Amino acid sequence: MPKDAEPEFLQWDSYARFAKYVRRSGRYVWGNEEREFLGAVLSTVGDRGLEFKVGHPFYRAQIGVDVVDRTGDDGDWIGEDVWGYSSARMKPLADRAREGRANPAGIPALYVATSVETAVSEVRPWVGADVSVALCRLMRPLRLLDLTRGHGRSSFAGPVLRHLLGGRELTPVEKEEAVWIDIDNAFSEPLTRSDDRADYAPTQILAELFRNAGFDGIGYKSQFGEGGGKRGGFNIAMFDPGAVEIVACAPWRVRSVNIVAEQNGNPWSKSPD
Repeated sequence: MPKDAEPEFLQWDSYARFAKYVRRSGRYVWGNEEREFLGAVLSTVGDRGLEFKVGHPFYRAQIGVDVVDRTGDDGDWIGEDVWGYSSARMKPLADRAREGRANPAGIPALYVATSVETAVSEVRPWVGADVSVALCRLMRPLRLLDLTRGHGRSSFAGPVLRHLLGGRELTPVEKEEAVWIDIDNAFSEPLTRSDDRADYAPTQILAELFRNAGFDGIGYKSQFGEGGGKRGGFNIAMFDPGAVEIVACAPWRVRSVNIVAEQNGNPWSKSPD
């Protein structure tokens, strides 16, 4: 590639190759292919910036509520009051933050949503679960990177599929579209605490890349519940938890959870004896 040329993706599956490398081979020292991939990511961000004004509301949920004893004038117990968690409880600890898809352990990020339903869905509650839902207000302008465009789509389709079936070579634009679909889906892919922590590495590296490029956070779709659907809200990972103040927090109770399952691999079966 000429020195003055804009970086471009070498392969349509460049994100998958990068993710495999940082999970299994090298987390902190990269080869030429990995560095070229990150350069191409920055050069193709394009018009994905989103601006939010001061005062914009967001929502944050956590499993659990505060239950406080209520007493009468004589000091006798007369019942219980249920409250949402305190403001301090609803924000990550500055020095002991758990890792997430956009932050490593010890470097906090604040995960919020643009709707109550999306925020509650993202904590994966069970039926009957008590959930604290905080109303957060933006205290300064926020510039986010929009990672919602490719949500639910497959990079292994259209021009890529025809190419793999023996068709023409892919253009740089077609490779770029396929890679960004994979990046968008990677940030919304559900992970559990029992998963290998290396699964977070690719998105954590990209989040740090976006932060260093001047973005205040990233927006991505949820894989849980109707709130994360095509018409629903989306999640936001804010790099600075101090960018919002929590102005209210209420207790909620989950009344129903919708589960939709489909087979996504090949079955095996035991032959009759």
